[in-house]
Amino acid sequence: MKVIDIIKTASANLWRNKGRTILTIIAIFIGAFTISMTIGVNIGVNDYINKQLRDVGGKNELIIMPKVNTTANLKNEPKEYKPDQKNGSVMQNEQLTSKDLKKIQSVKNIKKAKPFQMVNTNYIQGAKNKKYIFSAMPSSIVKIDLEAGRALKTNGKDYEINLAPEYVKSLGFSSTKNALNKKVKIGVPITATGQEKIIEATIVGIRNTSLIQAGQSIINSSLTNKIIEINETGLPKNLKGKFSSSYATMKSNLSDKEINDLKNKLSDKGYTAMTVDDQIGTIRNVVNTITSVLTIFGAIALLAASFGIINTLYMSVQERTREIGLMKAMGMGRAKVFLMFSIEAVWIGFWGSLVGVLGAIGAGAIINKLAADTFLKELTGFTLVQFSLPAMLMIMGIIMLIAFLAGTFPANRAARLDPITALRYE
Repeated sequence: MKVIDIIKTASANLWRNKGRTILTIIAIFIGAFTISMTIGVNIGVNDYINKQLRDVGGKNELIIMPKVNTTANLKNEPKEYKPDQKNGSVMQNEQLTSKDLKKIQSVKNIKKAKPFQMVNTNYIQGAKNKKYIFSAMPSSIVKIDLEAGRALKTNGKDYEINLAPEYVKSLGFSSTKNALNKKVKIGVPITATGQEKIIEATIVGIRNTSLIQAGQSIINSSLTNKIIEINETGLPKNLKGKFSSSYATMKSNLSDKEINDLKNKLSDKGYTAMTVDDQIGTIRNVVNTITSVLTIFGAIALLAASFGIINTLYMSVQERTREIGLMKAMGMGRAKVFLMFSIEAVWIGFWGSLVGVLGAIGAGAIINKLAADTFLKELTGFTLVQFSLPAMLMIMGIIMLIAFLAGTFPANRAARLDPITALRYE
């Protein structure tokens, strides 16, 4: 008997006892479905996190801040003044200057460092004349994902805003399109005196909703510089031109070890450095932990299903003892008998995993539709459940391997049957 004939025979033998085979396939289906759905959610959530990371700079960006000595003086004893050390309050110490940028850029594997200039605003006022607390970031810091409108002109003289979507209705606009090219007023405080100046700016784009930068609007360079100029009016020279942190661009394709070495070098120079991925690592870890736990439940279901495969094939060997004896008497060797029953186990694993994966894909499509219409409505570009062909094929391959290993026990028993004893079996 050729191998192809053994495969066909094994497939046909599965359905001799349809009820038993179907129940075993259902057990495998449960495990395959659970694991496929879990991996689908993991892929979907991590894909959205990666999109958000790309919007705030991506893998080659470092956020650099002054290192703050948080060691407490437990005895409350006076500390000696040292001119070469920073001795002021935390608020005074957490500032960088242009000298720091040069120092940062001198570190190996840093291509460029730019200031993260925080702008201080009181409010934004739209068509309704109602004032809302306003938070904005310079356009040089982030990559902008827009729902409507256009990106900011980097070198333009006009004051432009890519508005956060949360502000559209609050400012009195009926839709994102209605908000485009409309003027808004921004109240900007003068830090030294507490007085306020009003700036008019134009909304040229509406951002997509972002988990990482929720509520943050983006402003162009002209508007950023004007707000900072107003903020610093009347301040002493030594308090101007300072910023809380810096965005540094690393060389491309650095290994994890090289990035860690770079962080350590910056630490030695008095700075704390972290990637954007470091900042949201907790979110990613929580997602991965939850999906790992659910995957374990799926694995337990597969373990239970493997005992079902063993039971199904043991029963099959018992029922077909005389048939096995006849095949061996006619010249079929142990290897081919073993192969036939092993292939039956693999077939069970194949059908169970295939139905499980297809079921998960179908369920994922329904969940994505419901999510997009309800709780993920505001998160444009977030597909909760995603499937990749390599991942699904890997799941099927692993399940078929588990089925094969489970089938080796009854297959070995069938292969070891003595043909004469088997033919006498009733």
